[in-house]
Amino acid sequence: MEAARSMNALLHARETRATWRVTGADRLDYLHRMLTQDVQRLPVGQAAYACYLTVKGRILGDLLLWNAGEHLLLELEADAVPAVVPALERYVITDDVTFEDVTASTRRYVLAGPDAAAALESAGFEVPASESFVAIECGGSPGHVLRFDRRGLTSFEIAVLPDAAEDLVERLGVPQDEHRFAALCVQHAIPRFGHELGDEVLFNEAGLEEAVSWNKGCYPGQEPVVMAKHRGRPPRLLVQLEVAAGGAPAPGSVVLVDDREVGHVTSSADMEDGKAVALAYVKHAFAEDGRDVTLAGGAEARIRVPLVETA
Repeated sequence: MEAARSMNALLHARETRATWRVTGADRLDYLHRMLTQDVQRLPVGQAAYACYLTVKGRILGDLLLWNAGEHLLLELEADAVPAVVPALERYVITDDVTFEDVTASTRRYVLAGPDAAAALESAGFEVPASESFVAIECGGSPGHVLRFDRRGLTSFEIAVLPDAAEDLVERLGVPQDEHRFAALCVQHAIPRFGHELGDEVLFNEAGLEEAVSWNKGCYPGQEPVVMAKHRGRPPRLLVQLEVAAGGAPAPGSVVLVDDREVGHVTSSADMEDGKAVALAYVKHAFAEDGRDVTLAGGAEARIRVPLVETA
């Protein structure tokens, strides 16, 4: 267990997440028509990242969709549930589809970091293939582990029964650190609901290419999403900023080019080298890799990672 504790990995409790079970003979076909992802082709034992949008292409919620065979699981932020779940239920007319809140039946964690796979293996759990999940035993009860890496961050989504949560934490032997997990998301340019994502954000602004299938049929918001990709430009883009000095800028900090306001910071984190990194929405015309910008207060920064195409 001491070896596990020295690994470069952390555990984050998904306390703000909700989980809904979707059953019924039409569940795959129905969610395929409602979400941005190709649900019909999602194999049993795998998961996919998807969004539910307004008809204008704004993000009501981003979610992780698990195909467990006899049912699907929708995992999303609890704050997104009031907008997403009632809307999905509202359009079930003749389809055989039922939504059930099963949030209280499991405890969910994410194990992340360069040594996450080694920590999982050291604890005696199977390491699944990318975007696949496997059954595990923890605390004498069944659970599941899903490997779902994003943008270079190795991560595993773990679900166990509430009574097994303590055993899981003990077996993994890595620190629980909510602040560091949030920092990892910023460092890997992973947008989060309530920070970079919400109903005021257009899908194409957020750069969520991994959440959409460009080869599937209609879903709410498809027309503006496809048009913005092929024929237009969103008004702003989500970018990553490398901040030279002065610490992590506060969310809401204004981004300036030649004293002109061009955007604002949504999340930030301090780095070990004394610098900081942030995510920010910046007007499309200024969202160029390598462009120098200034933050309100005088701190200098540079756009390092445009998250969507700028051409």
